[in-house]
Amino acid sequence: MWHRTRQWLRRVVDNRSAIRRDLRLGLSHVADLPRLFLPLGQEPGARSELSLSSYSSASDAFVSLLQLVVPATRESISQGSLVCLPPRAAGPVENTRWFFINGMGTAPAVALLNASEIARHFQRPVTLIHTPTWGLVRDVAESITARTLRKDGKLSRPALNVLIDALEKQDQVVLVCHSQGTIVASYIVRKLLRNPAVRHLVRKLEIYCIGGVADSLEIDPQLTLAAGHPVPYVEHFANGRDYLAEVGILAHLDSTAGTVYCLSDRSGHLLNQHYLPAIVRGDFCQRSSRLYRYARGRVPGPKGALSVAARQMGQHG
Repeated sequence: MWHRTRQWLRRVVDNRSAIRRDLRLGLSHVADLPRLFLPLGQEPGARSELSLSSYSSASDAFVSLLQLVVPATRESISQGSLVCLPPRAAGPVENTRWFFINGMGTAPAVALLNASEIARHFQRPVTLIHTPTWGLVRDVAESITARTLRKDGKLSRPALNVLIDALEKQDQVVLVCHSQGTIVASYIVRKLLRNPAVRHLVRKLEIYCIGGVADSLEIDPQLTLAAGHPVPYVEHFANGRDYLAEVGILAHLDSTAGTVYCLSDRSGHLLNQHYLPAIVRGDFCQRSSRLYRYARGRVPGPKGALSVAARQMGQHG
């Protein structure tokens, strides 16, 4: 017990500047905290997390709310075993696998709702890697521990081997992560790039961070130079008045790799309600992001220098 206490005290001392930084950030944006769930008006065609009709039963919605407010240790419903299928079975023929890592406060019914919406919007099967909620307060504490105190805990371990297996078998792996899931993704990338046995596989990985809470995400310069595009390929989407994005990606642009698409006056943190419809419409990126070009089952084409060359060939015949 004393040994663990000493470890925690040492971690606090070693990261005291990060603790002060995050306290300042949290307080400076506190006025936007109520906007996490706003606006309440439902986007056309969206299956909102706030709408009872989005769930298969009223009990699913009630249990989701209960898990959000009641702290308890809960198990994941899917560590890469559940696949959400799009409504139409026909889709692009590609050797690609899609994964989704949820954010904090996400009960099983909400995680499935999120993954199903990603599958529907992008017309591809999506494998759920569910980080269970232990209650919102404990989830926030876990995120602070992982981000500010640099202690991974159990967040990234379930996903890492699943993604390595997919990277070994697929031509491409797409990872969509929301909120706390971006912290998980940052640890996964760090571990992949520092593992000599698998780091070469990271050229196949694409990461799309939505409402990101992580304060860093790295790419590999050598692999990037060899591939002609960022490795891993990363894009971020943030609402400018989303409190968690404000203290996350938007406050750490200098330490986070990838293109950041932001709607400065838009609020809300919920994936289905506040992000996915706008991403699919191209509102964030003027229809230029790679994730947008996946929408409705499209195939976006090559990345980086190859993409530029392809466009030039198309323009000049």
